[in-house]
Amino acid sequence: MEETECVIPAAPRLLLVEEGEGRFSTVFQHGDGMREWLPLTTPAKYLITAAEIDYGPYRREIKRLREEHPLFALRLDIPAADFEDFVAEALLLPSMLQKTDPVSFFALGILLDKALQREDDGSALFLLDAAEELLFVLEEPIRTQVYLRNILEITFDGMERASQRERFERLCQVYPDVGGICDPSKLPEAGVGNRAFAVRSLFGLRLLELALYFQQDKQRIARCDYCWGWFIPKTKKATRYCDRVTDGFPCKKRGARFKRNLVEDEDGALKICNQLRDRMYARLLRWQDAAPDERDSLIPMDYDQYDAWSENARLARMEYLKGKLTAEEFLQRIDTTHELESYETDRVEQVEQTVWQQRVVGDISFDPEVRYPETIQCLDFDLGAAEPKWEIYTADNLRRQEQQGHQSLREKYGGER
Repeated sequence: MEETECVIPAAPRLLLVEEGEGRFSTVFQHGDGMREWLPLTTPAKYLITAAEIDYGPYRREIKRLREEHPLFALRLDIPAADFEDFVAEALLLPSMLQKTDPVSFFALGILLDKALQREDDGSALFLLDAAEELLFVLEEPIRTQVYLRNILEITFDGMERASQRERFERLCQVYPDVGGICDPSKLPEAGVGNRAFAVRSLFGLRLLELALYFQQDKQRIARCDYCWGWFIPKTKKATRYCDRVTDGFPCKKRGARFKRNLVEDEDGALKICNQLRDRMYARLLRWQDAAPDERDSLIPMDYDQYDAWSENARLARMEYLKGKLTAEEFLQRIDTTHELESYETDRVEQVEQTVWQQRVVGDISFDPEVRYPETIQCLDFDLGAAEPKWEIYTADNLRRQEQQGHQSLREKYGGER
C-alpha cells in the first residue's frame, strides 16, 4: 500500500510587497496559496485612504446586533438556536466592507475563522462570551481606524513645516509604544530588492505603512486648513489647502477667503480695530436716537463723522495687512478720538491645547463616536436669567465645544457665504 503525503494548507496571510519607486501592493494570500494583489500605491496614500473610510453604516449594524438581538435578552437560559442565529447574522456583516474596504474584509475572514474555532468550556456564560468575542472581532476595522486617526492627529496636525524626523519624534513623545513599533530604522533599507512584509493584524498593517512612510521623504502628509482632510502636497513648499472640492467650492479658493477671518481673530491690532468700530457705531446710534436737548452729555458722532472714521480705518487696515504699518502705527492712525490708553499689542495667544487634543494625547483609543452621547440634557444656571432652564445638546454640539479653537476653517466660518 502506497503512503500518501499529508499536505497541510498554508494559513491565510496579509502581505505588503514592494514593487519599486516607493510603491507597495497589499496582497491577500489565501490558504490554498492563491494570491490577490491590490493596486500599487504609496504608504502615505494607504494611510490617508484608511483614515477616510466611512464605517458609519457598518457601525450601526454592529450596534443594532448588540442592542437588539434576542441573544442578549436578560434571562436564565440562553437557547442555542439564538446563538446560531446571532452567528449567522454576524457573519454577514463583513460583506458590507467587501467593496469599500477589501483589506478589512479579508482580515476579518481570518479573525472570524479563529474565533469560531473556540471550544465550548461548558460554562453557563459560554454563548454570551463567544458572542461578545465575535462582536469584538467585527469591531477591529473601526478600532484600527480610531487608533490611526489619533496617530495622524498627533503626528501631522500643525506639523506642516516640520521634518519627517520631527514628526516621528512627536509621535514617540505622545505614543511611545506606537513609536517603538513603527520605527523606520528597524526596517530593511529601501532599494535593496523588492521587500515583502507579513503582518498579523490590521493595526499591524497600518503601523508598518507608517514606518515605511517615515523611511522616505518624497511624500509628506499634511492637513488641509479648510476641509480638515489629510492630503499629500505636490511640492515641498508649505501647503495649506488640498485639491478637493468641498460644498461645491475648491478648498484652495474658499480656504484663502476664510483665512482672512482667522487672521483677524488671531491679530490683536485687528481685534482692537473691530472693537473701535463697534464703539463708534454704537456712539452713532446713541447720537441719532437722542433728542436735541439730550445730546449735551453725548460724544458727537453723525453719519459723516462715522463714514470718515470708517474710511480712514479701512485704508489703514489695508496698509497694515500689507506690512506697510506696524501694529502700533496702525492703532495710532485709527484712534482719531484718542480712545486707547496704549498702542502696544501682540498677536492673541492661541489655546495651547483644547479639550479635544488633550483627550487624543491621553488616550489613543479616544473615539468621538463613543465619547459623545447622541443627546444630553443639562440645566443651564445662567446668572442673568430669572430661572434656570433645560438645554439639549447633541453629540455634535459637545464635540464642537471641546474642539473650540482647534477646528477647520470650514467649520469655524462655514456659515458665511
